[in-house]
Amino acid sequence: MARLAVLAAASFVGLLLAGCSGGGFGQSGVSVPSAGDGVQTVSDAADALDIHRSSASENAKAAIAATDALGSFVRDISEAEHFFGSSSRAPHGAGQRIILNGPGARVLRFSQLSNGNKRIVSGSDLVMQPSLGNVTDFCQSSAGYSLAGIPSLDVTFGWQSGAFSGGARATDGRGYSTWSANAGGEIVEGAIGALSIQRNAAGSACPMTAPAFTLDGADAANPFSIPISMAFHRGALSSISVANGTFANGASLDVTSAANRQSIEVDGIVRNGRTKVAAFRTNASGNGTLTITSTGAQYVISDWIVISI
Repeated sequence: MARLAVLAAASFVGLLLAGCSGGGFGQSGVSVPSAGDGVQTVSDAADALDIHRSSASENAKAAIAATDALGSFVRDISEAEHFFGSSSRAPHGAGQRIILNGPGARVLRFSQLSNGNKRIVSGSDLVMQPSLGNVTDFCQSSAGYSLAGIPSLDVTFGWQSGAFSGGARATDGRGYSTWSANAGGEIVEGAIGALSIQRNAAGSACPMTAPAFTLDGADAANPFSIPISMAFHRGALSSISVANGTFANGASLDVTSAANRQSIEVDGIVRNGRTKVAAFRTNASGNGTLTITSTGAQYVISDWIVISI
């Protein structure tokens, strides 16, 4: 009996040693990892998952911010070009056209505060200086936000930005026009339902000494600078280019376009350093999809602004 007991004990010890060395006993799910043995615990896995979720959310926020920063400028300039091509159409379906006569100069200005599509509230001013040959200098200011926000991120994104000086519109007399500027300002974040637009007393000349519109209710801001060129043919967007738009949070933006039958396709890439964070694709009207690289999550872009998942 004593011999049997010894053999049983020896066998049990052998099984324990096999489990510690990765044998069958360990594979049955019974193991007690010790500190520093390189084994990931359940707590470690949970922490890693939380970090991944946080990183994914930050990537999504950075991508939406970059997309809206571009879109806030493109949508206003696109509507302005339509406005010049058709005096019966006001930007975003609302607003007024005002002719201001200054000493030896005439300035065209229009303003609007609109939620025409019931998803985006925005206001903007565009001041056109007297033309010099085929080139007209302009400055522009706008603010806006999506009404519903992004529920999956529990945040509303908005912008207070523009081309406060240095913008130019060139025409060739054959229906082509090119707008170029350095768009700058801030993309802001706030609680859903917290943002609102404030109308300021902006001047009617370039450069603008103060923004025409700002947002109240924001609790975070991300300044940006986007050098942009947009071309139109008879009022329709024909190309768009952005090279290395930069953001205070470290993100960057590049945008190109390509002819697609009778329209164009606009493609943008958002990066953090050399890492691709997201990509978006829209048509000439600014309707498309933003895709986050790390998760594959997709958000809807409508009228150049990210509105939902």
